[in-house]
Amino acid sequence: MSKKEIRIRVGMFVTIQLRGKKKTWNADYWWKGKHCRKSLKTRNLPTARQWAVQLDNQLQQGYNPMPQSAQKRVSIQQATDNFLQFQKTEKRRGKTRKKYDGLLKKFIGFADMEGITNLVEVDLSFIDRYRDFRDPQIGERSMANEGQMLKTFFGWCAQRQLMPINPLTFRKFPRPKYEPRGGPTLEQLYAVLSIVPRDLLPIIAIAAFTGRRSGEIQHLLKEDIDLAGNWIHFVSRPGTETKTGNSGKVPIHPRLRMVLEQQPKSKSEWFFNAAPSPQYPEGGHHLNMRDVNEQFQKLLMALKIPAGKKNGGYTFHSLRSFFKTFCVNAGIPCEVVDK
Repeated sequence: MSKKEIRIRVGMFVTIQLRGKKKTWNADYWWKGKHCRKSLKTRNLPTARQWAVQLDNQLQQGYNPMPQSAQKRVSIQQATDNFLQFQKTEKRRGKTRKKYDGLLKKFIGFADMEGITNLVEVDLSFIDRYRDFRDPQIGERSMANEGQMLKTFFGWCAQRQLMPINPLTFRKFPRPKYEPRGGPTLEQLYAVLSIVPRDLLPIIAIAAFTGRRSGEIQHLLKEDIDLAGNWIHFVSRPGTETKTGNSGKVPIHPRLRMVLEQQPKSKSEWFFNAAPSPQYPEGGHHLNMRDVNEQFQKLLMALKIPAGKKNGGYTFHSLRSFFKTFCVNAGIPCEVVDK
């Protein structure tokens, strides 16, 4: 038997065979009594086997690997809208949906530049070009995250037969190794608190003495600060969910209590208000934590303390690490601090 006539059984339903002048591998299978053939667009046998295994898995689950939806030519934009609605229906975090929305807008923008509008036109080579386009713009960690998010999106599309297969099925996006720097020392924190502007003092203090994330601090309401009971409540509310979706409370440290007792009463429901701006001339809007992080790093630089991730220094988020280290060094079990 010549090489051209070689037929290889893959799984329960699929057979692969070399065809055409370019000698690319094709998959043969039966769907509802009809013989179907699909080009695997590769001359590499191991790769052809991988694609054939996926086709066979789809057939075993009752999905047609060459669905009618391919003829409908569903646009990337329509698939994105449906995917984001699905995320909302499944109660995914607002922050997660926002990340997908931002990523897919960039992907659609690049697709428009390439003249691609439909899902069936998206293949692995196009995704490689998109990642090459994004590489100079973002770091290794973000590249890995974007790759995994695209893989999830295309997997969702393939399951709903909006595209023949997920082109990223066999791609892996390992995240680069990350060695956390930890947080500033107690002496460094005191140095920052000694020069911090009055309006920024309670924000930095509450981060350092509660260990909570910036978004949770941003969304604190006046009712969440219970000075009488000596608790700060971090509540996961619709639209302002915590990262984990769980609510919690932290006892108020005596040093933090002194700062909170001097905090002026808020004019709005937020405990911390941003300064008046052209968009909000009367103030009352919640904090912009990006601005807070920038101000915090400027204070560090003024004290000649390393600042910013790119410089291997601290950020506002590093105060979370300071809190954990400070508590563990004080003899509080790590499990208690984590809880």
